[in-house]
Amino acid sequence: MIERDDHHLRAAFEALRREDAAGTPPFQATVAAARARPAAGPGHRALRLAAAAAAVALVAVVVVSTRRERHGVRLEIDLATVRWQAPTDFLLKLPGDELLRSVPQLGPRRLDWRTL
Repeated sequence: MIERDDHHLRAAFEALRREDAAGTPPFQATVAAARARPAAGPGHRALRLAAAAAAVALVAVVVVSTRRERHGVRLEIDLATVRWQAPTDFLLKLPGDELLRSVPQLGPRRLDWRTL
């Protein structure tokens, strides 16, 4: 049977709330600790180093590409001659797929779309 007034359940949840609140530091203490922490930790140094390396690589790519253009060594690709076949293209070939690629002929008489 379910009691209408579950006072013991309400009291148990209240005790859990008080227990959680007792173990949690006050908000102002958390903010003060965050402000007292140094701004640049060891993780920031690695991030700055990675950003600097990416910037150097980008500058190198730009310099190399502009030098090639100045010396007339442009690499041009004729896209009409490029043909690439994916390794899974065979999965797209279905039995009877030629029926899907052609328009069916319906016979000798000509059909008018207005009469259909």
